[in-house]
Amino acid sequence: MNPGNDPSLAPPTSVFLPPASQSFTGRYRFTVRQMFLGVAFALLLLAVVVPNSLPITTAAAMGLAFMLALPGLRIGPGFRTLLALYACTVIVTLVYMVVGGMHDAPQNAEIQVAAIYILSPLLWTIIADGLLRQLGTDRLIDWFAVLSLLCALSVALFFYLYLRYGAAAVTFFFEGANVNLNEGFAGATMHVYGSLIFLCGGFFGSPELIRNRLMRLALLAMLLVCALTSGRTALILAVPLGWLLGLLLTSRTTGRRQKSPIFRIIRYGLPMLIAVTTALVLLQAYTQISLSTVLDAVSTKLASGGGSARVQMTRSLFAGILANDGLGSGHGVGVDFISDTVHPWRYELVWLATLYRVGILGTLIYALPFLLYIVAVIRLAYGRRLPPRHKFMFCGFVCAFLGTNTNPYIEAFVFQWMYVVPLVALSIEYPMALRKSRE
Repeated sequence: MNPGNDPSLAPPTSVFLPPASQSFTGRYRFTVRQMFLGVAFALLLLAVVVPNSLPITTAAAMGLAFMLALPGLRIGPGFRTLLALYACTVIVTLVYMVVGGMHDAPQNAEIQVAAIYILSPLLWTIIADGLLRQLGTDRLIDWFAVLSLLCALSVALFFYLYLRYGAAAVTFFFEGANVNLNEGFAGATMHVYGSLIFLCGGFFGSPELIRNRLMRLALLAMLLVCALTSGRTALILAVPLGWLLGLLLTSRTTGRRQKSPIFRIIRYGLPMLIAVTTALVLLQAYTQISLSTVLDAVSTKLASGGGSARVQMTRSLFAGILANDGLGSGHGVGVDFISDTVHPWRYELVWLATLYRVGILGTLIYALPFLLYIVAVIRLAYGRRLPPRHKFMFCGFVCAFLGTNTNPYIEAFVFQWMYVVPLVALSIEYPMALRKSRE
């Protein structure tokens, strides 16, 4: 079957209805809608710009947004598919929580697993559904542009406060913060870099969604500066990866006349070049940061497998996987290598750690929603019916998803929006996209 003619990928006639046409009708419900959007924006502000700085406040905002989203919840075909996939992951989680208990997993580990693997994804899914139906994906991306600007400003504030007043002045952003500015290298410890992996991938993949050209160049330059000064390999790589994915998919997006590859490179590559040049000039003029030093550090870290600690972690997890024959040792159970003394069952290498915990079959079930999402987007692109908004979501998702191989962002409730929002956005606009194509 030609994916370009696949009816399962055709969007409904009216996906994002005006507020008065949706479930939030009437004067009272319209007020609920306004309250929901206000709380949802506050939630994103906390989760995207200052993640982990106010965890209790963020959790409270998340709970309130969830309750306000319930009146407008519409369980259509796409949402039912997501719920079915979610139910499969819940079954795996419950089974391997029992297995972990049989292997003496601590009680606080079991509680955290239930919160992160069962409760948090459900809340984010319902919040994302309400947010996308009330705003629309394009408007949500506008929100992300504003949040990206705030993220960049928070990074600048962090460096200023740390360099002027020391680590005590930035405890709000990160406990035990540190900044490394030695020999042309730049690096800092900030939770916001996790959010920026998604945002850099998305906006460097779809810069055209920032409609104001001056704002586009300024934001791209700021995001690049944040990436180069972060010292985070996953964030630095998100810039070229997002740009490359966007360039490959541009000719496959909807609403654009077919242009030659040279035209696309000039139109979409030139703004990137200007932004990159501007960022590098600013860094050269006002800092001692050397691009070659930063890139050498990234290449060295990649060549070394992520550093000595991650190499040891990899060996221990592989040994654990072989010891349990790929069947899984259970949630809350660790290996000999301890990465976090407070939470010894948690590891930065999420892919390997998941394989160790829930085995091969459990890992495949966990990965199934993401794999189906990737396949669905590729099918849309192959049929030249991929909207630019979903190109943005896809580029951001891929960068964030690859980042989970070296960072446990997906196991933190404040970062799970990066993995839930793209899936929900696609399931709303293309309800049958995550199902097997019709023969």
